[in-house]
Amino acid sequence: MEGPPDCRRCAAAADPTSDMQATRRPVWCYVPDQPRHAVFYPFAVFSPEWQALHYGLTHGIPVRFMDLPQIHQLAGSDSAPKSGSDPLPEAAPEYPPDLINPRHDPLDALAQAAGYSDRERWWEHMVEQRQDSTDLFAAILEAMTALRAELPPADDALEEQREAYMRQAIRAALHEGFARIAVVCGAWHAPALATLPPAQQDTATLKGLPKTKTQATWVPWTYSRLSYTTGYGAGIESPGWYQHLWSHQEQVVIRWMTRVARLLREEGLDASSAHSIEAVRLAETLAALRGHPLPGLPELTEAIQTVFCFGSPLPLRLIHEQMIVGDVMGVVPSETPMVPLQRDLERQQKRLKLPMHTTYDAKKP
Repeated sequence: MEGPPDCRRCAAAADPTSDMQATRRPVWCYVPDQPRHAVFYPFAVFSPEWQALHYGLTHGIPVRFMDLPQIHQLAGSDSAPKSGSDPLPEAAPEYPPDLINPRHDPLDALAQAAGYSDRERWWEHMVEQRQDSTDLFAAILEAMTALRAELPPADDALEEQREAYMRQAIRAALHEGFARIAVVCGAWHAPALATLPPAQQDTATLKGLPKTKTQATWVPWTYSRLSYTTGYGAGIESPGWYQHLWSHQEQVVIRWMTRVARLLREEGLDASSAHSIEAVRLAETLAALRGHPLPGLPELTEAIQTVFCFGSPLPLRLIHEQMIVGDVMGVVPSETPMVPLQRDLERQQKRLKLPMHTTYDAKKP
C-alpha cells in the first residue's frame, strides 16, 4: 500500500473493530527535533488505503506500506537552503494556459481530454456511477500508461526513488512466497509497478540516500482539510459527497435530497417532502438531458438551488459547508502516541518544575 513504512506501527495499532464511520484521521510523520519538517497521510472512510488497511487487519492479511520511507524524504528538508540563499527555481516545462501539467494531476489531464470541467466530475461519471469496477482498473492502467508514454522523461529524482522502493517492496513480498499480492497505489504509479525491471537498477537508484530520525502518530483531521481548496495537493473538492456515495450505494439521490431537507429544516428554512420529491425529479431529468446514467453533484446542486432555494445561492453555502465538504472532525484512540506539542509541554513543565495539574480559585488574588 502506498504509504511510509515509518508509520507501520501506527498502522498495526489501528483497531480493526473500530467504528469506520467515526474514524477520520491522518498519520503524521515528522522529524522529532524539527516538527515543522513533517508530512500528513490523511485517511477517510472512503479512502482506498484505509479500506485496504481495515480489510487486511480484520481478515488477518499482512498489510505493508511500500512508499519511500520518510527517513529519506524528510532528510532532504534538513539540508534545504537557508533564507537569503534560495536558488532560483529551475524552469518547468511550459504548458499552454488552458492545459494542465499531466504530471501534477493526471486525472485532470484525462478529464480535460474528455471534455469535462474538472477531474471530480469525470471520475464521478466514469468510475463512481459504473458498476463494472473490476474492468475499470485495467482501463485506468491503460490510460496512465499512455499518458506517461506521451510525456518526456521527468527530471524528478524523488519520483524515481519512490517507485524504485515500491518495486523493491513488491519483490520482497514475492521472495517471501506470497502468490496473491494486491498493490494499492496512486494511478500515476501503476504503470511503473506493473512490471519489475532487474533489481540492480532499483538498488542503484536507492544507494546512498540521506537519513534522519522520524516519529509518527495519529492526529485528528477534518474533511475541510481533505479539501483540494485548502492546499492539500492530493485533495478532493467534495469529501462529504464522496462519503455519501461510499455509504449509500443505493438510492443515492433520494438519500441526498432527504439529508438536504433535514439540514434546511434544522436551520429554520422551509423544506418539505414535496420539495425533496420535486428536486429528485429535476435532478434525474437534468441527468437524462445531459446523457448521464445518474445525476451527479452538479445536477443535484442545480435541482436543490431551483427547488429548495428558489434560485437563491445563499442556502447553497450552508449545504456546501455541511454536506458537500462535510463538517466532520476525526477521532483518535486514547493510547495514541503524543504529538510534539504535548511532548514539548511536558518537557517544559518538568524543566520549570511546574505541577502537571493545578487548581485556580477566582476568589483569591
